[in-house]
Amino acid sequence: MLNSTNHHDKFILKIIWQVLFMSIAFQSYAALSALSVVHELDSTRGICVVLGKSTADLVIDLAQSSELTIFVQSTSDKDVLRTRKKLDEAGLLNTRVYVEQGTTSQIHLAANLADIVVLKDKAQFKQVELLRVLRPGGKLLAGKKISVKPVPDGIDQWTHPYHGPDNNPQSTDQIARAPFITQFLAQPYYGPMPAVTVTSDGKLFKAFGHIAFKKREWGMLSKLVAMNAYNGVILWERELAPGFMIHRNTMIATPDTLYLADNESCKMIDVDTGEIKDEITIPKDITDLYGWKWMAMVDGVLYALVGEPDITDEVLHGTKKTAGWPWTGLGENYDKFSEDYPWGFGRTLLAIDPATKQILWRHTEEQVIDSRALVLRGDRLYAYSHQNFLAAFDIKNGAEIWRTSDADLMAAIGLHDKAQTWQKGYSSQTYLSASDQALYFAGPQRTKIVAVSTEDGKMLWNYPDGNMLLVLRDNIVYAMGRLSDSKKLNPLTGEILADLPSLRGNCTRVNGTVDSIFARGDQHGGTLRLDVNNDQASRLPAMRPACQDGVIAANGLLYWGPWMCDCNHSLVGVISMCPAADFNYSQSAVEKERLETYTSNLTRVRELTQTITDWPVYRKNNQCVSQTAVAVGESLKPQWEFIPRQGVRRTAPVAVDGLTFVSGSDGIVYAIDNQNGEQLWSSYTGGRVNYPPAFWQDRLYVGSADGFVYAMEAATGKQLWRFRAAPFERKIPVYGDLSSTWPVTSLMVDKGVVYAAAGIASHDGTHVYALDAVTGEILWQNNDSGNLIGQSKSSGVSVQGHMLMHDNKVYMAGGNVVSPAVYDKTTGQCLNTLTDEWQKAPRGKELFLINGKVTVFDQMLYSPREYIPSRYYAKYLLHAGSNSDIVYQGTENEIMCIQLGAGPDGKAKRIWQRSGFVETSGVVVAQDAIITIGGLISENNESVVRNMLIAFNRTNGDTVFSAELPASPTSWGIAVDRDGRIIVTTDQGHVLCYQGDK
Repeated sequence: MLNSTNHHDKFILKIIWQVLFMSIAFQSYAALSALSVVHELDSTRGICVVLGKSTADLVIDLAQSSELTIFVQSTSDKDVLRTRKKLDEAGLLNTRVYVEQGTTSQIHLAANLADIVVLKDKAQFKQVELLRVLRPGGKLLAGKKISVKPVPDGIDQWTHPYHGPDNNPQSTDQIARAPFITQFLAQPYYGPMPAVTVTSDGKLFKAFGHIAFKKREWGMLSKLVAMNAYNGVILWERELAPGFMIHRNTMIATPDTLYLADNESCKMIDVDTGEIKDEITIPKDITDLYGWKWMAMVDGVLYALVGEPDITDEVLHGTKKTAGWPWTGLGENYDKFSEDYPWGFGRTLLAIDPATKQILWRHTEEQVIDSRALVLRGDRLYAYSHQNFLAAFDIKNGAEIWRTSDADLMAAIGLHDKAQTWQKGYSSQTYLSASDQALYFAGPQRTKIVAVSTEDGKMLWNYPDGNMLLVLRDNIVYAMGRLSDSKKLNPLTGEILADLPSLRGNCTRVNGTVDSIFARGDQHGGTLRLDVNNDQASRLPAMRPACQDGVIAANGLLYWGPWMCDCNHSLVGVISMCPAADFNYSQSAVEKERLETYTSNLTRVRELTQTITDWPVYRKNNQCVSQTAVAVGESLKPQWEFIPRQGVRRTAPVAVDGLTFVSGSDGIVYAIDNQNGEQLWSSYTGGRVNYPPAFWQDRLYVGSADGFVYAMEAATGKQLWRFRAAPFERKIPVYGDLSSTWPVTSLMVDKGVVYAAAGIASHDGTHVYALDAVTGEILWQNNDSGNLIGQSKSSGVSVQGHMLMHDNKVYMAGGNVVSPAVYDKTTGQCLNTLTDEWQKAPRGKELFLINGKVTVFDQMLYSPREYIPSRYYAKYLLHAGSNSDIVYQGTENEIMCIQLGAGPDGKAKRIWQRSGFVETSGVVVAQDAIITIGGLISENNESVVRNMLIAFNRTNGDTVFSAELPASPTSWGIAVDRDGRIIVTTDQGHVLCYQGDK
């Protein structure tokens, strides 16, 4: 089992031998309090594990006195139920606190996640498990015994923007080795550009720049964010100097201080709090103008290039509403190319003692040094002044070792290329890196690779394509090309050791680890991983390297994102992966290990009466045609409002026999009486529910982020059985929630069969099942569709939306590479194939049946509400009503009703059109009206968006009735019950009922 004692990798085993707290004194457990737990933490934000029975009061106090996410595990199912009820009453269940039953042999979390583990009583959890779930530096609190997990040997840190001061983006981390599995998915979902990342001592620091293309990025403009590097929790954030170009070497991370420089000073920031501890300014006897251009730190000495303060660029609050990358309009100065690049030039080099702020030495040049070509390697500092000189200096005293202005060398280095294009990259990227023996000029601005001896400054060789991103390894230079094939080169001769064709795509950074080179994929996006042991390429298709910092390896983990564009992702935000050791991505389910039953007679359930006019599943039926034969009438009036908890994102509703069933981000399933809005029952799952329950023959089925499929008696909520669709019990942070690595998102029931899929991203594995709807027994399973072309390639189906039944096939929204995914209904065989015509667009979480074809639209499942779908999707966002009437939202804030085949030559005919719709969240075609929910521009103020329910006459589009909603409606959060009641759900937890006069 993954992350159990049978499947620890060498990293985990190594730590076990290093641990000093194997003898745990279980004493004074009653003295545990929320205050004593919080007192042991460096931050009140993080992940806490509480183990044992009767923990509810402690956990509630702990949640209310901190911002912790808390995972509780008990061996008693009755204790779990009691604890969940108390947390539900406190409004904490599955939002801040997650409760599960489990044995003492395994804690249901991924490794290295928890900041603190609290043993509530003498429960004999295995010591190896207590160690496994703690992050390095995390604490175990067992009574009065407090122990700290040590940091293992072999971990590396990414202390400078290009790993180290030599600008070689090659990590030495011995832990971060393939294969990988997701460690966490975290916010921010998107960030402005440019972006710079450094790490130290289990913390990740991200600086975001001054250019936001869309409103979704505004909140992170000119921000510095500190994150827990093991679980993605944001520890603190602070403002940066607006308009300062951060894409350079002016940020360095150490265990206790983050050094961050700008035009005024070098700030010394406390890594735990984000507060400025001190500042280093340049004495006036050196210069009155002291803008900081570049920094490096070696053995506690800070090295800097200073000069006249840089110009600040305009802070761009973009309002772009389409996808793609605007390679112009980046700002008044960032748009400048070639010789006009304005940032990072200075004449004075300094060595500084940060403790005393004493200047140890200084060296001033008459001609400016370009900080993009300034590196420190070993005991030497190498500086380049464009077309003037290349020089080496002794870092101990600043003495010049050699200098060259050789004409042949200067000609080979050449003039700057424009760069700043989607193929080449960014003008602000460094273009000089160093090994012990050679300096290498290469990058977006270069027309040649030029290698120079570090011994004397003489040119060693050059190569005719300079737009190569280099990773320097022992005896090999990996030159990853975009406009020409990638190569493996001899470092000292330039000899081509191997061709690596078509491996790098577009503008993003290339970085290396001990066993991999990571770049953007060339043809179909995603992340390309080159295995340096055999030069074989594979893909992680769900995300690509971030533009300016790429895939970073530190703390035994890999890090991606966030992004500022919409380029070919199924996942957004900050993403981390960890070593997977010998994890079996295609692990098959064994029924007796996965299926739990709660009643001796699964065939006997209390009956409800279902008719053809009920709304039993998401969007009415398994073809997702949101249409009903019921009339809704006129003169709409609100009937009732049900708000069990504010702030919970509700699922869409389903309605059968006078009952409405909903769930939501709190994982609680509710049954509501449609007559009066009273709650009839509630039932718990262990995580977020993204799509509503499905009703079939008196039973209700729901898929939860805890990795289980649940079957309940619809009339009472009594659980009948549950099936673990996730291959292992492994919870990770997913954008603020705790979720199985394989949550059950897609679920559908048809003719006595429950179809369900578990997973997030194809690289972790995708697991699809057909289960007997009465007994939960496995009819078939497919555990291979996450990888359709072999482990070396790793591209396949992700679980990124709901299911749809058509033509005896099961369809599923599967992300941006294979979507929709198609499975044989009878056997479970995946019918997709991967060819050179891999689907890149459209993509999304919603499936529609149009003219006999299943199509995917809408935003992706794991994206923020502010995400703006555009050119990666269809020409319009379709909201289908029926085979004859189709309502969709166009690109100019309008919705339209069309009839397929009714126009000239059998084309579609527009029936009517209405404007002012910012977003249409759902549509129902009733017998007498077309009902929409969504955002409508206010007539009095175009900047105000009103959340509305509107019914239109089907024939002419006249408004029949309307009502303003109290919050944004849930995506497709609308249903019409058999009596013509309109049920609406919102992102803030409301369930609303409206009814018209008939």
